[in-house]
Amino acid sequence: MAVRYYDDILVEKLMRWIPDDKQMRILKPDETRRLFEVLADDSKDKKVKLPLITLSRDKEIELLMNVKTPKSYDGLVVASTLEKTLQFNVIPIKISYQLDIYTKTMEEGDEYLRNFIFKLINNPVIVVEIPYYGTNIRHKANIRVLSNVSDTSDISERLFPGQFTRWSIQLEIQDAYLFSMPYRKNWKLIIDGDEIELPGEETSVLELSDSVEQPGYESEPLNFKWQKTD
Repeated sequence: MAVRYYDDILVEKLMRWIPDDKQMRILKPDETRRLFEVLADDSKDKKVKLPLITLSRDKEIELLMNVKTPKSYDGLVVASTLEKTLQFNVIPIKISYQLDIYTKTMEEGDEYLRNFIFKLINNPVIVVEIPYYGTNIRHKANIRVLSNVSDTSDISERLFPGQFTRWSIQLEIQDAYLFSMPYRKNWKLIIDGDEIELPGEETSVLELSDSVEQPGYESEPLNFKWQKTD
């Protein structure tokens, strides 16, 4: 679904906000799903190093458009030749994330929480590159921080109170898209044996009449047919 591009760019953005002197790790959504397995493997069952940040994505992705529209099947023309056209089609979606900050103490967690909230609110823009067919189209989207920030330290993985603190921030990307870049064969219109190249579907020019009448002139019938390019 290409949602992974949003995951990657969001993690990259978070990484840039971590001070150089802090040895902090950020886990992507695919790693966060098996968080404690990954940590155990990487640390060879030694004590997990904190602080730690994890980014998880909601299992449900909301389609903001679930009917056929020009954007979904006849979008932006990226490149075109006489034979075919490369199109950029999109369907708008909303992606929800949870950012979890694990620290040893409440005070340390509170400091990281404050920093990330200010960074996310004041720097909401992310730029996603779509690499299909080497086009590298860029799409700007915005991170929205939801109102409720929670202390979610009381989870089953914590063996006893005070083992670690976890703060959770809810995020949304509401102007995200699913992307499709299909190649479509062009149609050509043949009128009296002459070819006229017309990118698009057959239905786009089916309103032509069989003859053209002009006052004071005798009209000649136009013999035309549709033919798909080879």
